[in-house]
Amino acid sequence: MYILGINAYHGDASAAIIKDGKLIAAVEEERFNRFKHCAGFPLESVRYCLKTAGIEIGEVAHIGISRDPSAHLHKKVLFAATRAAKQMACAGRNQGTIATLEETEEARDSQNGGGFGLFSQVKDRLGNAARVRDLNAELARLLGVPMSNLRAEFHNIEHHRAHLASSFFVSPFDKAALLSIDGFGDFISTMWAVGEGNSIEVLGQVEFPHSTGIVYTATTQFLGFPHYGDEGKVMGLAPYGKPSCIEEFRDIIRTEEGGKFRLNLDYFRHHAEGVEMTWDQGSPVIGRIFSDEFAQAFGPGRKPGSAIGDRERDIASSLQLRLEEVAFHVLNHLHEQTGLTDLGLSGGVAYNSVMNGKILLNTPFRRVYVQPAAGDSGTALGVCYQIHNGVLNRERREVMVGAYTGPGFTDVEVRRALDGANVKYERYDDSAVTKRAAKDIADGLVVGWFQGRMEFGPRALGNRSIVVDPRRGDMKEILNDRIKKREPFRPFAPSILEERVGDYFEQTHPAPTMLMVYQIRAERREEIPAVTHVDGSGRLQTVSREVNNRYYQLISDFNELTGVPVILNTSFNENEPIVCTPGEAINCFLKTRMDVLYLGNYAVRR
Repeated sequence: MYILGINAYHGDASAAIIKDGKLIAAVEEERFNRFKHCAGFPLESVRYCLKTAGIEIGEVAHIGISRDPSAHLHKKVLFAATRAAKQMACAGRNQGTIATLEETEEARDSQNGGGFGLFSQVKDRLGNAARVRDLNAELARLLGVPMSNLRAEFHNIEHHRAHLASSFFVSPFDKAALLSIDGFGDFISTMWAVGEGNSIEVLGQVEFPHSTGIVYTATTQFLGFPHYGDEGKVMGLAPYGKPSCIEEFRDIIRTEEGGKFRLNLDYFRHHAEGVEMTWDQGSPVIGRIFSDEFAQAFGPGRKPGSAIGDRERDIASSLQLRLEEVAFHVLNHLHEQTGLTDLGLSGGVAYNSVMNGKILLNTPFRRVYVQPAAGDSGTALGVCYQIHNGVLNRERREVMVGAYTGPGFTDVEVRRALDGANVKYERYDDSAVTKRAAKDIADGLVVGWFQGRMEFGPRALGNRSIVVDPRRGDMKEILNDRIKKREPFRPFAPSILEERVGDYFEQTHPAPTMLMVYQIRAERREEIPAVTHVDGSGRLQTVSREVNNRYYQLISDFNELTGVPVILNTSFNENEPIVCTPGEAINCFLKTRMDVLYLGNYAVRR
């Protein structure tokens, strides 16, 4: 039985497919159309899933989407009515503003938000709901098949329930506490639950307009990072500052009993004035979320591209600290409710690897599972398993420890791409390729590493990576100058042999998806300066032979040459989505100043 899950009409559009509970494929649409965080309908992702499964759409038994327009509908209508009444009492409202982020995220494109007042809002909501509910018809139209070919039963899965399912049903836990925390989805920003067997019982939630994700995004905008997904830059900036503004942020986000929290809404626009959302060639663009009161509290916002000073560094530090305080407040309450020590974590805020790495130090939880696509792209996966386990009550069969569910390419396809690019290349056998690449890395070369199936989620985990020597103190600058063009305060990540983690890091909990930041042992920091952040931390990837044999062998060969079981790993891209195909890898290699490119067993040198 095949189940197809979809995240559509929202940032990080994606699709996933399972057969009898086993994951076959999962991928983000951005990897095909090359628009970062692409929103809209993930047509190419669906096609890839069907092709990988070797089936036509008519053979899919169940199709679901991570959106349920009927969820919390009474709360949505009540909020819209209340706000509409307030708007009609106020003159001068921008007629073209989309009402709220919650309404915006259900929009299919930038044309869905021009109305004013309750009637228009309800009309827009019904239109968006119709698109979501009529997904079978949309699929048939886009795939060019008759509606009669689609025999699947259709499911609307509430956004946060899809997140929760993605963090539990593919986890190694039989029973676990679960937390989904992000901006908003189906009028909810945060949901916690307990998962056991095939069921997930929701224990609590925080509703619109209160959201830690909104606070982080608003502050990211204020600090001069305007693009969708820029929150990670602020996380990287935070260790350079001091939390001198922590009291202001404690006023902005206030914790309450029962694990809940509330925003001081004076600092934000999303609940009252509205926030615009448009699409830039398929990528979402969110209008200003912070209010004038926010600027009055912190001073004028930084202009993008301008110098970063102590004020910006301290605001970032204070924001990060307050996020952690609020998250641990929720998690400690969740532990009190459940008594469990295993945790499944999901939602866009779960990409905050600094916060994740401190969970075991600040809560009673002892094991944490973060699915590699913890953000909204992962809800496509969650839809599949919520249907398979939660709806159909089928046996749990999958533990997702890797992320290699995207496209892969045969030796013939790789060679065809190389010949088509008219580049010189050489071929190594399986045992020689990692040894030669390890020597290149040890010799200080910048190596493109393209292997196997592409990763699902935002992190390159050894199949679409650029890898270099972490012992080189200048390697961070070399990467930024030659390829990445990133802000100099952003750290690079270490990949380390799983069995050697305790030799280099103060914590040893596995982190195979690069979603944990741990402190590097003080005596090791000078040994691997290129992956040691300013505060002595590193966002590590633990690598095992079972999960990725070739990448494990590469690091092992490097260790044999240097005595260091660590390499620097960054995503294979230059200000674009991670490369997907051999042709894209070759193009990125040729337009940057990488020294050598490994495509499977083939190598291209300058």
